[in-house]
Order: sequence, then C-alpha cells, then structure tokens
Amino acid sequence: MKWIEYVAHVVERYPDDLALICHGEKMTYAQLWTAAKTEAQRLRESEHVRAGQFYFQSCTQDIAYVVRFIALHLIGALSDILYTTGSTGKPKAVLLSEEGIVANAENLIDAHGYHHGMVFVVCGPLDHFGSWSKMLPVFKTGATLHILDGMKDMEALFDALRPVHSATFLVPSAIRMMLQLNSDRLVSLADSIEFVETGAAPMATVDIERLRELLPHTRLYNTYASTETGIVCTYPFHLPSAEGREGETPKPVLQGCVGPMMKHAKVSIGPEGNISVSGPMLMAGYLNEDVEGNLQLAPVGEMFETADLGYLDDKGCLFLTGRSNDFINVGGLKLSPVEVEDAAAGFTGIEDCICIPEPHPLMGQVPKLLLTLSEGTKFNKRELANYLKEKLIETWKVPMRYEVVDEIRKMPNGKKNRRSYLTSCGGQP
Repeated sequence: MKWIEYVAHVVERYPDDLALICHGEKMTYAQLWTAAKTEAQRLRESEHVRAGQFYFQSCTQDIAYVVRFIALHLIGALSDILYTTGSTGKPKAVLLSEEGIVANAENLIDAHGYHHGMVFVVCGPLDHFGSWSKMLPVFKTGATLHILDGMKDMEALFDALRPVHSATFLVPSAIRMMLQLNSDRLVSLADSIEFVETGAAPMATVDIERLRELLPHTRLYNTYASTETGIVCTYPFHLPSAEGREGETPKPVLQGCVGPMMKHAKVSIGPEGNISVSGPMLMAGYLNEDVEGNLQLAPVGEMFETADLGYLDDKGCLFLTGRSNDFINVGGLKLSPVEVEDAAAGFTGIEDCICIPEPHPLMGQVPKLLLTLSEGTKFNKRELANYLKEKLIETWKVPMRYEVVDEIRKMPNGKKNRRSYLTSCGGQP
C-alpha cells in the first residue's frame, strides 16, 4: 500500500480530529485532505507536475509545506528529496523510496508506540530527516503534528508539551540546554510527556541519567538513523536493559548503545568495524547531475555501508564506537572524541564542549577540548584535567589543551560541526 493510501484511510476514520497545529493555526484531517487535493490540482495545472517527475520544493516550517507534501504524493511526483547535513563532505541529495517511507513509519510506530490521540511536537527543521520522518507515523496513526519554529521560544515548546500523551524529538544539545536551564519545567510535565526521542548525535551519559530522573514516567529513546539508512535501531533507556525488559529498577545506561534493530532493519559489522545497514527503509539512492545537467539516480542497492563504527553484542544490540573519519590519532592510538566529550559533560559548569585534534610535532595529533561555560562559572584547567584523568583512566586520552569559547559550532540539525574545526585546526577535512 502506498503511504498516501494510509493517510486517506485516517481521513475517513478521523475526519474531525486535529491533524496539524502550527503558529496558532489548526487543521483537521478533513481540512488537510481538502487543502491537499486543491493544491494537487493547482500543481498539475499551474506547474504541470506529473507522476514520476522529480519535484524539488523549499521546506517551510508551516502548514503550507505539509499540504504541498501530501499534494505531491497525491500526484505521485518524486518529491521526497532531502539533503544530507554534509558532516562528512558536500551535502548530497537523497531520494527516499515509497517503500522506505512506509517502512520507516512502521519502524517508529512499532518501537515508540505512536497512536491516535497523541500530539507529537516537532521543533527541529522539517528539511532534516530527524524531524521530517516524524510526519509519517503521525499521519499513519491519526495523531496530531504540532510544528514549532525551532527552540527560540522555549515557552511555546513547554506549552506544546502540556497536553497528556504529548511526545517530541530533541537533539542532544537541545536536551542539555533544557536540563541546565529549565529542569523545573520538565518536572512539571512529567505526567504529560509520553515519550522523548533523541538521536542525530551522541548524548552524554550524565544527561541521559538526569533526563530519566526528571521524567520517571516518560519513555525515553536514543535512536540510530540517517537520511540514507532510515530508522535503524532504538535504545529504550528508561528501561533497565537495551532489549526492553520491564519491571526492574533502571540500571546505568550502556555507553554508546543504540539498542536492538527495528522491525524492518538489519545491521552487519564489517572487518574494520564499519556498520552496514539493509532493509526496505533504505533510501532509493543519491541524485546527481550528468554533464548535460540532467538528474540521474545512483541507486543504493541492497546494503549501505555507513561511516559509523560499532559492534553488536550477544543480544543483538548495536553499540557505536565512533566514526571512521572522526578519530584522533594520538601517536598511533585512535581516540574517539565522543569519549572525551561524554566524560567532560559531567564536570560542573561545562555547558557544552567539543574535542578536536591539534597538530603535535612528536605525537602527530593530540586532543584539544573547546568548551562553553555556564554563566558565573570560573574555569580551572587543572581541576578539569584531574577530573578527566579519573574518568578516562588512560592519560593519553586526556586533552593537552583547553580553550573556553563563546559557542560550539553546530549544524542545522544540532550535530556538532566537527568538519569546520578540522579545517581550522589544520586537520584533514
């Protein structure tokens, strides 16, 4: 069944229920369907859009974008095109398949429990897969999608999460900000928020522990996904084990764990630790221009090898150990910057940090830590270095240099922009 047919079924079943909330505007499923059909007719007549035609649209954080998204599916245009963040190079145009859209929606519904009557709050950009992918399970189950324009207005976010059975997706940096500045507000919503999903970047262990302390009745998930692979694994870190056993007191989180494979996903580990993913949720392929400027699809095939490194434990849970192009080579020893960042995140007063390589005449590279501080914090380099020695144990992992900066550079989806630092510090981009 095509994805749009699932939406049509929901429209028949829940015509008067809210489908969308955005900027004070509300739209029921019946109204959304009518608006989408009207837009589809306009696109056919004014822009001559036809089934099977590539159609690039600008993403806007509003109801008009969602209406056009559904309209293009009614036509059958190839419009599910997202760009990668460019964290490993130039952003690439990714075409998602019809089969992949349905498989990703089913993965999320099955693992996270989307349902009719739930309000899912999207505050990240809809042109990035982490937020874009949430439209599909919402509309397939007849839930409500509440779109916010980022996290500039924290009051709007907390208001959106106030209804019972609310849920949201937040990148780790956004969660850290909420924990530091608005923990009391989170506690007040402990009985309203049904689940919180995070992903896109590693989340510090101290933040994971703090989140489940503040939201003891909320389901919490750390998901492994990308534009190319789709939704792959998820770790229910509110439970005592990555496989999801209930009825026990939660244990310390498993560092680097992103949980077992989802319904439609399969993971394999290569000889060098590279993670490969297969399953119907994979992208259709990359879109490239030929010498004459015509769009060509480079199919992905049955398996996609990522730049991520990791391993599977004996229970089938995936653990991430880093990215093949992120390691810092300290005298021949490979250091994952995430390990240092995770340790430093627990030091009092550190608001955010990033570990980058710095050239060294003898070691080749050594770790350097850039950090931002909470207001009123006095930085003591020696205290931080001693703290990291205790956490990291091996002294070669402890940064040799520290620098307090105004901010840590981020990409639009919340990931730390490591590439920009690699270029500026003389490393390989």
